[in-house]
Formats: sequence, structure tokens, C-alpha cells
Amino acid sequence: MTIKQTPKILSIIFLLIFAFTIPLWLGSYWTQTVTMGMVIGITAMSFILLTGYCGVVSFAQMSFYAMAAYVFALTIKDYHWPTYISIPLAILGAVILSAIFGAIAIRSKGIYFLMMTLALSQLFSGLMLDWQSVTHGYSGFTGVARPSIFGFSLMKTNPRYYTTLVALIICYLILLRIVSSPFGLSLQGMQDNTRRMKALGFNTDLRRFVAILISGFFAGIGGILGIFSSASVSPATGDLSANVMILMAALIGGIWRLEGGILGGIIVIFLINFTKQFTIRYWLIIGVIFILIMIFLPNGLLGLNFSKISSKIKSGFNKNRQRT
Repeated sequence: MTIKQTPKILSIIFLLIFAFTIPLWLGSYWTQTVTMGMVIGITAMSFILLTGYCGVVSFAQMSFYAMAAYVFALTIKDYHWPTYISIPLAILGAVILSAIFGAIAIRSKGIYFLMMTLALSQLFSGLMLDWQSVTHGYSGFTGVARPSIFGFSLMKTNPRYYTTLVALIICYLILLRIVSSPFGLSLQGMQDNTRRMKALGFNTDLRRFVAILISGFFAGIGGILGIFSSASVSPATGDLSANVMILMAALIGGIWRLEGGILGGIIVIFLINFTKQFTIRYWLIIGVIFILIMIFLPNGLLGLNFSKISSKIKSGFNKNRQRT
């Protein structure tokens, strides 16, 4: 460990201690809020993998999330399958749906890819609404039984929080390894110049398709953790407003870093739960806050250059001293 690495390691240790002690000093309601924020954070990281590193904007991440939640709810509540079978099937369902979406939208680029995934997500939401014999229509699934992990029932807030926190850390480390690997670097190269990557012999469509599958996998994990947290899923889980929430989380935190998804997810859920206590028009307030962040912090909260800010503060302080 070098001297330059010391502040970074100390900050990581502090964040871990802070995260693991939240249930000890934060109330049950706000602990649940942080839990749901981490769930949205995992899904936002799957969005950032595509948008921040691959250069394609997907409005389908919450569809993958909802697919996993639906499969889990269906197999647990209607078919009474054991949890150790339902969870892998749920994630597999999300990956299969991402494969279908990817196969249809893969040749689209830019705004056309965004519109294609938006249309497919709306199609999925409509299917979940109309296929009442399987999805229970508008009401969806409620009161889905939560499993126990290592003897701790996820019916309780604290075990759910720690399960989600551990899953978040694992997902972050895996995604960090992916974006730092040669595959991840090739995705970033495709974002910068797709034609050059093709000229170098890279199969760009295949790599983009694999990235969509990976994002579907992690969005599926988010869907599993989400239904653990809320015990319900409905067509609204994967509709347009839910996908916009993922976009907001990524942009608020910082779309060029995986950590931005985590930070943005927690902030968005906190804003929703806090503002809805005072007004039914809470989305209006959140929208105004989002616009202000995009105007003054276009790179998100993690895009702040604190060294430049501190240097400006110091230079301003020195100018004032010289004047006096």
C-alpha cells in the first residue's frame, strides 16, 4: 500500500463501516428506504454498463427487473416451488428477456436503440397487464412469501438490508471487474469509435449483445431483491415511469461510473419517500430537482472535480487577502 492509496483505502473502510451500521441508528422505515435504494442502485449499475461504457441507452432495465420478480412470484406463490429453484429461474427469465430484446434491437443505434427498447418495454408491460391467467393482470402478485437466508427471515427489515447490501457489494465488484477487463475496454472502444473497432476485427454487434445479456442478469438480481423488499410486483413495476426512475438514478449519481448508480438509486428513493409524505405531486418536485442537477451538475454528483473546486476556493480566498 502506497501513501497515495491510503486515503482511498481509508474512505472505503469508512463507507463499509457506515453501511453495515446503518440499521443500528436509522429507524426501520428509513432502513427499508435505503434497502430499496440499493436495489434500484443495482439496476442502475446494469443501465450504466450499457450507457456509460457501451454507449447505448436502454429503457428496458426495469422490464428485466420485473421479469425476474414475476417469475419468482409465480413459482413461489402459484406453483409453490422451493426458493433455491425459483431464484435461478427468475434470473434466467430476465436474461432470456434481455436476449429477446437484444436480438430485436441490436442493429439499432443511438436514438433508434433507445426508442426500440422503450417500445419493447411498453410491450412487455402491456403483456403483463393483459395476460391475467399468468400474471394476475393489473393487481399482479402481492404478499409474496420471503425466504430465510442462513436462518434469518427476510420478513424482518435488518436481514433484508444486510442481504441486499452484501448482494450490492458483490454485484459492484463483479461489474467493476467486467468493465476493467479486455471485454469492458472493448465496449468503451466501441463507444468511442465503432468503425475503428470493426476495422480492428472486433465483432461489435456480438459484444453489444453480450453486454445486454450481462445487464439483464444484474437487473434480474435487482428484481429478486426488489420482490424480497416489497413482496409484490405488478405491470407498473416495469412501465415507463419505472424506467425513467433508473435513468434519473444513473444521471444524478454519474453515468460514467458504476458508483453513480448506487448513489443515485439511494438518492432517488429517498427523494420519493420523503416528498410523498408532504404532497401527492411529489414527482413534480423530484423533476425540478432533477432538472437543476442536470443544469448545474451535468456529469452527476460523482462528476464533481473537488480538486478544481478547492483550488477555486483557495484562489478566491487569496484574492480577498490581497485586497485587504
